[in-house]
Amino acid sequence: MTRKREAAAVDSTTKGLGRRAFIRSAGTAAVSVALSQFPDLAFAVQPGTGLRLSTFCCNATPPLGETLVWDIKLTKILDPLLLKGVVLEHGEKRYVLCSLDWCLLCNESERLFREALARAAGTEPECVAIHCVHQHAAPYADEDAHRLLDEASSATPHLTKGFLDGLRTRAGQAVTDAVERLEPVDRIGCGMARVDRVASQRRIMGQDGKIITRYSEGARNPVMASLPEGYIDPMLKSISFARGAKILARLHYYATHPQTHSCDGSVSADIVGIAREALEQEEGIFQVYFNGCGANVTVGKYNNGTLQARDELMSRMKAGMRAAAAATHFVPVGRVVWRTEAMVLPIRTDDGFVQQLRANLAATQPGVRVYQGAMRMATVARAKQPFKVSSLQIGNIHIVHLPGEPMLEFQTFAQSCRPDDFVAVAGYGDCAPAYLCTDQAFAEGGYEPSNSISALGTEAVLKGAIQRLLGL
Repeated sequence: MTRKREAAAVDSTTKGLGRRAFIRSAGTAAVSVALSQFPDLAFAVQPGTGLRLSTFCCNATPPLGETLVWDIKLTKILDPLLLKGVVLEHGEKRYVLCSLDWCLLCNESERLFREALARAAGTEPECVAIHCVHQHAAPYADEDAHRLLDEASSATPHLTKGFLDGLRTRAGQAVTDAVERLEPVDRIGCGMARVDRVASQRRIMGQDGKIITRYSEGARNPVMASLPEGYIDPMLKSISFARGAKILARLHYYATHPQTHSCDGSVSADIVGIAREALEQEEGIFQVYFNGCGANVTVGKYNNGTLQARDELMSRMKAGMRAAAAATHFVPVGRVVWRTEAMVLPIRTDDGFVQQLRANLAATQPGVRVYQGAMRMATVARAKQPFKVSSLQIGNIHIVHLPGEPMLEFQTFAQSCRPDDFVAVAGYGDCAPAYLCTDQAFAEGGYEPSNSISALGTEAVLKGAIQRLLGL
């Protein structure tokens, strides 16, 4: 059966339904689709005992002296970094959705985390989605790049293998324990709410036709603070799983750089992680937060780097999560579909670019330039290897899992593909390609395309994958 025929088959029962019709009449038939082994085929798994869920959490805070973003050494822990997620079981298949309070996971590091969680859950790596929240008071991890740094003459520091292996072991144990606690899910809910004064557009077109960048602490400049919010997705989306009246877990999705401070030696889950844990304490319900397509979105209009601004942003994030939770409407669990794609992105491998990376790696003094050179060279080395992306569909609720730092345009595109359904998007999976930009952004220039290792043509590849992940 081809993917197009499969999509038509599984969508036939709800084709053309809007949100209200979905809420009234979501079906209870269950189909599980596995595409990981045969990307052009889909196989229906016979319904088993229904959908089951469990939650897991472990501390992902490095010890003092480990390395955070770039080559910054950890000297102070403001609040812990967590690895949190859910294990879903349907029929004979298990799926893992995981969010990590780190800045980036790239290349081998992302793959090794997926493999560790998959072994623990008794499933395949293609059935695991792990995403960073992208706080900047947190680590990077790219073990392909780490090996290049070890070979370089600059002695640029990075996370240690012992810490990374230990965290993967602890995360795997948390998932193994979760599998022992799986419990039935008979209702799924979705809700969304507008977040007040948090996100703002990073790419601003100047009067001279050139892009102005409003960074995450943009409000230090009164001119940046005075400019409009611009192009954002103001809605925070929440998906909740329940058994009867008991809500088992909530997953939240919102698009912005969650960065209020960085590179000062402190570690923090920042405004989104603190808000998430505060709401968990308030509700007594397990909460997970995923960052959407926030490459060109920051908190820069409202953040001047002060503790007061940080607290205010955190409070408004929490209010948005709480409002989306309050707006949640539950329906019976519908059909369950997991889709995967193996997507080959256009990666920059032009001679001038690669020569500059080699020059960066050859620098004798440690620093950001050397670290960037190693990370980008590691991605050049796997340029023809595909990036694994996936999606989860339950009834008319879709969750799309994307790599890199996708621009907001890809999130709004995904939503436009299924205008009558509830579509949530998580970015920051395997972040090896860095910024995923539109063709227009490449033509305009500016911060994101100039700091990307992906190239012109990314837009068509990514949009095609998004459509297939949505069953189109």
